[in-house]
Amino acid sequence: MFVAVPGRVRRNFATEHRRRTGPCQSREGGEVMAYSQFRDPTVTVRSLAHKSRGFFLLIVLVAALPAFLEGFDTNLYFFGSPYIVHNIGASATFLGTVGLGFALGIAIFSFVGGYLFDHFSVKNTIMVSVAIFAVFTVMTGFSASPAWLFVSRFLVGVGIGIFQPAIVTLLGDIFWETRGRAVSAFAVFFGGGLFIGPLVSSPFLPHYLTPFILSGIVSLLVLVLFYLVIPKTYKAQEKRTIAVTGLVNRNILLLSGSIFLFGIVLFGYLGYYPDYLLKGLALPTAQAAVIASMGGLGGLICAFPIGYLADRFGRKNIVTLAAFLIMVGSLGMFAVSRNVAALTLFTFSFGAGWGIYVDLVATLGQDSVDDARAGTITGWLFLVFNVGAMLGGPIFATLLPRGFLVAGLITLGLASVLSLVFTLFTRAVTESNIVLET
Repeated sequence: MFVAVPGRVRRNFATEHRRRTGPCQSREGGEVMAYSQFRDPTVTVRSLAHKSRGFFLLIVLVAALPAFLEGFDTNLYFFGSPYIVHNIGASATFLGTVGLGFALGIAIFSFVGGYLFDHFSVKNTIMVSVAIFAVFTVMTGFSASPAWLFVSRFLVGVGIGIFQPAIVTLLGDIFWETRGRAVSAFAVFFGGGLFIGPLVSSPFLPHYLTPFILSGIVSLLVLVLFYLVIPKTYKAQEKRTIAVTGLVNRNILLLSGSIFLFGIVLFGYLGYYPDYLLKGLALPTAQAAVIASMGGLGGLICAFPIGYLADRFGRKNIVTLAAFLIMVGSLGMFAVSRNVAALTLFTFSFGAGWGIYVDLVATLGQDSVDDARAGTITGWLFLVFNVGAMLGGPIFATLLPRGFLVAGLITLGLASVLSLVFTLFTRAVTESNIVLET
């Protein structure tokens, strides 16, 4: 155990680099020797990341690529969903049912993904889950009936449910000092996918098949990169038995409440915000696409700076900041009617908080438990989040007869206020719980 000291990350990287690599990393032969580490079966993700800043950054960037797929597919579907349900002869209320199925797939398997991180090969776990995702994101575009669409989105959710907690734990568990910045890579790629999704899909609408085929192709490319770069073993440590009571504490309970409420907020937003822009406000498709893409752009631009602030000033404080940005956006998006500039600003604020909130909650959860159960607690928080997500669409749909304004202010606004309140009572964690490899 050691106390984290802000501003010492660069020194730690340099020290590890000198200690582990020594003079063999020469200009003439060092890079070749370093590249061979990717194929060395004894090398772990942690040991490779400790060799140099370059290896660390490469692992972080490649490991975060599935987040782009998740964000891209999410907005491909949710922005194109009004046209999909129309094409298969379903009503607008079926959007909530499909959203429930999608969230159910994620929820059921999110705890599985975290558990597998602690007990099995992280690389194989993530690659299998991305492969499942790849097949069924393409099948979404080929959906010819409500049942087909429901099953496709459920299985896309299964893939996401497994790789989300596994990747966030991988990124957050390498270095204590860089947890916020490392998981921000996941948020940045996710925000990039969200930002690009509506812009790619809108030129094809009402024909939506091609974007989903593109999603499948990009997924295959990510699988190839992941296979080539990420070592098979994550960390080499002596197994330790941690009692279940060691996973229950004040922070975990409060974070569980906060992230549960955010699940309601997010899936109310994802399920009905595009429909609100297109039908509730009757905005032109291109204009609605630009506004909707601001949710992704907010995360894309703000995730890394917010992650840096979390490492610099405490992850507890910045989790609260992210929850505040979500609350401002949630209330504002449904309170400004057809004011395009205000809609753009508030959607950006929502995205800025959303883009990093879940990942930072996971890091604060990792801070709060034993290192040996980082994956399990991350999976638990994702499970609670997705249980809330299963309720978001149905709650919005139930309130929709009263109008988009009432449905939005309750499903997004009230829930986001309560989510923020929970974060205010969490405790800061200032001591590292990461056990280094021996």
